[in-house]
Amino acid sequence: MSKKLLVAAAAALACVGAQAQSVSLYGLLDVSMVNAKAPGSSVSTTALQSGNMTTSYWGLKATESLGGGLTAEANLESFVRMDSGNFGRFNGDPLFSRNANVSLRGDFGGLTMGRVTNPLFVNNLIFNALGDSFGFSPAIRLLHLSAGQASGDTGWNEAIRYTAPKIGGATVNIMHSPKGSRPGANTNISALYFGGPLSVGASWQEVRRRDGAPGSVGASDSDAWQIGAAYDAKVVKLFAQIGKVENKTFRVDYDHMGFGAAVPVSAAGKVLFQYSQMEPSNAKTSKTSTLAYDHFLSKRTDLYAVYMNERVPVGSGNTVGVGVRHRF
Repeated sequence: MSKKLLVAAAAALACVGAQAQSVSLYGLLDVSMVNAKAPGSSVSTTALQSGNMTTSYWGLKATESLGGGLTAEANLESFVRMDSGNFGRFNGDPLFSRNANVSLRGDFGGLTMGRVTNPLFVNNLIFNALGDSFGFSPAIRLLHLSAGQASGDTGWNEAIRYTAPKIGGATVNIMHSPKGSRPGANTNISALYFGGPLSVGASWQEVRRRDGAPGSVGASDSDAWQIGAAYDAKVVKLFAQIGKVENKTFRVDYDHMGFGAAVPVSAAGKVLFQYSQMEPSNAKTSKTSTLAYDHFLSKRTDLYAVYMNERVPVGSGNTVGVGVRHRF
């Protein structure tokens, strides 16, 4: 074999290797100007804030085809605060607190290990009109930020998640974070179904690891479940969800429910509405509703305007905001 032929063969093999593996940089950056009067407060504040409609983040993903239908994937995702340039959702948040994991996928399904997004959080964001908005979505705020929150954070450390092969539009996930040196372990079982205009999801979890700050609601022992559904009738997409959090540490139960709608008003714009409430076993019901308009300037960039009203036992509050999101 000639030297030129050997060089050509080596170059061809290098190209095959390059095609079998890929690395991508991606993310979403969200900035908004917000005027807010917190429930029970007599004054309002105006501030430029990051990640109100979607928590700003960037990520790196590497995938490699291993042959025989087997694929390896690695993910590193970091939150970023656009108002200050700091990483993390708050001071002390780890660099890659959104996701940091490695997975294998094949005919058997998928196996992911590391810091992994909590399926209960995914169920909650899918079945409400404002998605994963911690700043404006009533469903997200009441289940993941309020006193009635499901503990354990939106991502679990030292987690192992098994995703079963999809059957007829249905997918089942089983996730577990072992006890290690903590007081206990975390377990989640979730299922999602997508069939035409209808989507349905259910998620149950038990949290005993207490990875959060000691003494906080987020670090308490809790059991939680949620069932959600959505139906896309083209002229309107409807959302509904119901669930419960049983806080074992504070011995209080919280009933959650909500409904919403997304109404296209043009090829680029939608009106969004979401109402959610949380009813504790030891206090009055908290109710939050949000009305928003989201307009896409392109596939990657959108502008939004939001009004949110909160009614809690200590009083009521209102938030108005306008912002922009860009995806890359």
